[in-house]
Formats: sequence, C-alpha cells, structure tokens
Amino acid sequence: MCGQIMTKYLFFDIDGTIVPFGKEAPESAVQALGRAHERGHKLFLATGRSPAEVDPRLDGIYFDGGVYCGGALAYVGSQEVFSSCFSEDEIKELIEIGSNRGWQMLFQTRSRSLIKRSFIDILTELCRKSFGGVLTIGNLVEVESYPVRSDVTKICFWTPDSDVVSIRRELADRYDVVDNAMGIPLDSTAEIIVKGQSKAIGMRAVLDYYNAPLSSSISFGDGPNDVELVEEAGFGVAMGNACQAVRDVADYIADDILNDGLSKAMEKLEVC
Repeated sequence: MCGQIMTKYLFFDIDGTIVPFGKEAPESAVQALGRAHERGHKLFLATGRSPAEVDPRLDGIYFDGGVYCGGALAYVGSQEVFSSCFSEDEIKELIEIGSNRGWQMLFQTRSRSLIKRSFIDILTELCRKSFGGVLTIGNLVEVESYPVRSDVTKICFWTPDSDVVSIRRELADRYDVVDNAMGIPLDSTAEIIVKGQSKAIGMRAVLDYYNAPLSSSISFGDGPNDVELVEEAGFGVAMGNACQAVRDVADYIADDILNDGLSKAMEKLEVC
C-alpha cells in the first residue's frame, strides 16, 4: 500500500483491538505499535474510554494523542482539540428517565467516571459471566446520587428490563444510544452519547489539527462504536473478532486479536 514512506495517522480502538477482553495485549501488537512510531507515523487511541480510564496495560506504548469518550473528546498530546458534552438540562432529563426505569448508570467525564457501588457489582458479574475476567476502568469514583454537571461526555447504563432496543427507539430524536463495547450483553447495557457524536468526528478534529487529508488516516476497530471510524478513515481495518457492522464497512478484515491480527494488519499496510 505504501511504496514511499509517508506519514500516516493511525487510530486504534483499545478493547478488542489492542487489548483482548480480560487479557494482556499481545506482545506482537506492542512491538508493531512501537515500530510504527519509530517510522514516524502518528498513533492515536480511538476509544469509548475517557482519558482517565485508559487501560494501564497500555503503559509503555507511545501515542501522539487520542479520541476519547466515543468521540466526545480529542487530544493531540495534552492539547484538547475537540469536545462535546451533555448540557445540564439533558443530564437532568436522563437522570429522571433512568430513575423512573430503574437504571444503573456510569457518568463519564474528562477526569473520572462516577458510579454507584450497585452498578460496580453488576458490571463485575456481567464481565465474569461474559468473558471470565474483570474490565479494568481507571479513576472510578463511587457516588451516592447521580450528579447534574456540564462535563459529562457519555452515560453507560444497565436496564433491568433488558430493553435496550426499545430505549434506543424512544430516545432517538434527542440522543444516540449505541451498543456497549465492553464485551457484555447488548440487550441490557448500552451507552448514551450526544446526538451525532462518533469516533470519526474526533478523528477528523485530529486530522484538521495537522492539516492532514482524510486519505492519510488508517483506523482499526472491532465494536459497534467503531463503525463510523472504520468507514470514514482513508483505510479502515476490522479485526477478525469484529462485529458484523464493522466488518461490513471495512476495507480490510484482519486476523483475530488473539492470532496477532493487529500486527499482521499493520505489517500488510507497511506502517511497521
């Protein structure tokens, strides 16, 4: 794909792309990312996690910045180049809806995630049953009640009625409800984001910062919140373990994450 070495802007989902659920990042992926950096390419995370929630298993891997909170925040280095948060009125509405329907919720902000102990227990059990491990989330702060604040980027919720599909329909005119990317059941747990928000918007903000064309971007993803990222990048890669929606829009389908899929794809694209 790349005869002459030109700077590429690489965007990587974390969970299911760099790091398998409940496992360590494959050494092949760590080495491939290091080689890409050494060759002068720009590396960015593109994750549903906030900057404060980045998995410690990525410590030691160099990134030039990141797209966080499903696209609500974008950074180049420590400089914020894009942000999109709920208004306080929207937070009040969602708290009321959640309270009436018995939801458990996690409020994501730039610096921390706010959660009740009861939801921590539910998430722990869901992860244990789904992939036999624990989802590592940094900077969780336990709260007694859900706060009304203007820096909430995303709300993860669990519904006791397993009615995510109907909730998505009911809220469609005001918010986007996307499948969770945590590897747990999609009918009971989902994420509410600002209407029209996506990782692709954050990616474009990063490219605009560098005055780089969309054609210079390569994205790698596996989950429902990676669809726009993979579809809109100059070249989109779906991991072999990706959901069908990501596979459908990808330019290339890599091997499974547990079979060195990320490193093989990066080698094929001649970026490492």
